[in-house]
Amino acid sequence: MSIRSAVTGAAALAVLFTGLQLYSSAQYKKGYSQAQAEYMVAVAHAESRARQIEHKLTEEMEARDRETQEQLEQVAIAERRTADERVRKSAEKYADRYRRDTALASAAAERQAADTAIRMFAELLGGLDGMAEVYAAEADRRRVAGLACEIAYKNIGVR
Repeated sequence: MSIRSAVTGAAALAVLFTGLQLYSSAQYKKGYSQAQAEYMVAVAHAESRARQIEHKLTEEMEARDRETQEQLEQVAIAERRTADERVRKSAEKYADRYRRDTALASAAAERQAADTAIRMFAELLGGLDGMAEVYAAEADRRRVAGLACEIAYKNIGVR
């Protein structure tokens, strides 16, 4: 074998090696680009899904808020109705007692004392009833809000 054929063989091997390196590098870049494109598509899908879930959760929260407001309105209506009934019954009771006491009172002084006592009890009852109404209303509001919170917590925990 001559030196010339050895040099030619070495040059051919160098060209072949360089060609394989370039081909390998191109394939690597192609695979990397493809993986990067697939990753970007997956990220876009994940972001889209996250937006859908967020939208759904927002709608559910708004619906729960509306339901809670409706329940609070119903509680307020029921409270007013109950308070009106309580005041009416108490007024009837005291009016009956006043009539009875005034019928039994024989002197003006006794009638005046009965009037004063009845007025004092009526004012006391009215004040107590007003305070009871305030406390009951707040308790009902907190109950409705607590139930709404429990429902929201349970719905979030299920997912």
